[in-house]
This record gives sequence, structure tokens and C-alpha cells, in this order.
Amino acid sequence: MTEILTIALTGGPCAGKTSAMKYLKEKLGTYGVQVFCVGEQATELMQSGKTPEALGSFDFHRLLFGNQLAAEENARKAARESESKKALVLCDRGLLDSRAYVSADDYSRYAAEYGFDEERVRNRYNAVFHLVTAANGAEEFYSLENNKARGEDPEQARRLDEAVLSLWIGTPHLRVLDNRTDFDGKLSRLLRETLAVLGIPEPLEIERKFLIAYPDTEFLNELKTCRRIPITQAYLTTPEEGRFRVRKRGEGDDAVYIKTIKHKINDLKRIEIEDNISEEEYYAYLKQKEYVEGMISKDRYCLVWDAQYFELDVYPFWADRATLELELLSENQPYRLPDFLTVIRDVSFEKDYRNKTLAVRYGKLFT
Repeated sequence: MTEILTIALTGGPCAGKTSAMKYLKEKLGTYGVQVFCVGEQATELMQSGKTPEALGSFDFHRLLFGNQLAAEENARKAARESESKKALVLCDRGLLDSRAYVSADDYSRYAAEYGFDEERVRNRYNAVFHLVTAANGAEEFYSLENNKARGEDPEQARRLDEAVLSLWIGTPHLRVLDNRTDFDGKLSRLLRETLAVLGIPEPLEIERKFLIAYPDTEFLNELKTCRRIPITQAYLTTPEEGRFRVRKRGEGDDAVYIKTIKHKINDLKRIEIEDNISEEEYYAYLKQKEYVEGMISKDRYCLVWDAQYFELDVYPFWADRATLELELLSENQPYRLPDFLTVIRDVSFEKDYRNKTLAVRYGKLFT
């Protein structure tokens, strides 16, 4: 059976998405990964004369959503029928990008017609890679010559880039590819991030965790580059499946459910395998109380700062501290921590601050 993953490339105008699509398809082929590309549907519509001006903004974006959804499903179907062991559906933009051009109400209306809302779209992709527009950090290369359907000046491009990025914050695996290197370096970083998501050579999770002073949550909620996600998760060991974690991410009808198996390599590095499960499967696991070792709830603040993606967890049993996590590509990768947070110390190697330990210690509060 073919293993299929889906990645969306997003970002502002002139970010290099089209070149990145071609680059990834060529490079990933050398790793035995078959790539199925979904082109930018907005450009295709506008080039055919179906523009927001001709159709009206709502009808254009409703059509865009439907076309992109169909294109993604067709690519997944082709991937399922392929003989490759591992396939990637690579999308030039994701289903949430159009939200940057319409009101929240309009997006909710046409997304609902297809059974989606914003949170379900954020959790649709295995990863979202935001390529920062050249208008931010590589201004001398900003040009729209390769896309006659667009006409943003550099300032508009920067605002649009920020708006699109803010929409995707909260997706489980978001990475920001900025312009701190030349474009070849940007593509090289993108390839490394893509291989990590694909689990090549292994599906590794490499994390740094920090104990921090309790943050100003009002300040976090006001940041455009931060989103709160409520999470409840339980740790189980069953005779049939061994050790694993099940997680509810989000609230109400917007919630998604995930099962995760981790194999420790060392204190920083783990092999991580995740699968989406249904709401019914999630609650069926929780009913097996004799196998639930611990359960925990928390508010996760997903935060982009200085082109890095952090997960800041606030727990109901602590009034003076919280934790901050950062995923890395390697154990020695350099990183920078947000300057508005008070870091107490690195607890990456301290078992007392692992989520399972906290769930066992405080889990009786939630069961």
C-alpha cells in the first residue's frame, strides 16, 4: 500500500512557490518518492477569464475552493493508484489561503458547502510550508513578471504574506522559509523540512523544551502570529497495541483526533508516527480506563516568531510557569527564543517536564 502525505506550499506573491514545486518534484524523485502536484488554482481561473471582478468575490472564491478541493482529491486518487511505496501530494497553496481575500463569514459559508471549516482545513495537511515573499528580505528580486494575473506592489505583498501566515498558525506542522539566505539556500532548507515530514530516512521528532515563567496570555491572544488551541490527551498501554497517545485537538465540531506512537532514541530525538482517528475511536480508547495511564488538558499557543514555530503550553495546575517547545531538524541546529518570554531553563533532558509524566501526576484532575 502506498503511504500518501500531503504538503501545502503557501506564502505571499513572488515567494518562489512555483520554482519550489519543480525543485521538490525533481529532488524527491531521487529518494523514491513519487510527487503529484496540484497547481495554483486561482491563477488558472483568472487566466481563463473567471476573475473576482467577473464573478463577484464570493462566487469566485467558492469556485476556487471547490476546484482546489477537487484537484487535491484527484491527486490523492492518482497517488493511491500508483505503485510507489511513498507518495507526496504537493499543493501550490492550501484551502485556507483564500480566507486572506474574503471575510470570515464568506469563507465559513462556502467552506461549509464542502463540509469544512477553518480548523478542519488547518488540520487537513501533513505540513504547511510558508515561503516568505521576496518583498520581505529579498526586495531586489521582487517581481510579478512570471504571474500576469497578480499586481501587488511590495508593501501589499508584505501585508498579504503576513495575513496568509497568520491564518495557518495552529496547523500541527508549520514551517516558515524566510529570505535570510539566497534562493538556493531557501530551496535547500525546504527540501530538508520536506524530507523530515516524509520520514526520510526516519520519521524523527527532535525537540527542545524550556520551562518558562507564566506568560501574558492576553498579549499572546492579541498577536497576529499566535493562535490558542485547546488540547486534551491521554496515554495508554494496551495488550494489543502497546504504548501510544490519543489527542483531541480543538473544540466542539472543529476538533480533530490523533493517535501517536513514539519510540525514544535519546532525550532529544524520537521516532514519531501519527494517524488521524475518528471521534468515536478517541472516546472508545478513553473508556478503556484500566489501560489509561494518565490524561492531561492544556491550552497550546502556537506561535511564529523570527521565522520559527513554537508551541507554548499553559496548564491548569500551574499558575507560575508553562513550557515552550521547538522542533528542530537536527540536535545541533541553532535557534532563537522569543524575547518577550522569561525562560527559566532548558528542561529537554528532565523527565519531570515530559507530558506523560505530567499526565500521570495530574491526570486524576481530568478523569
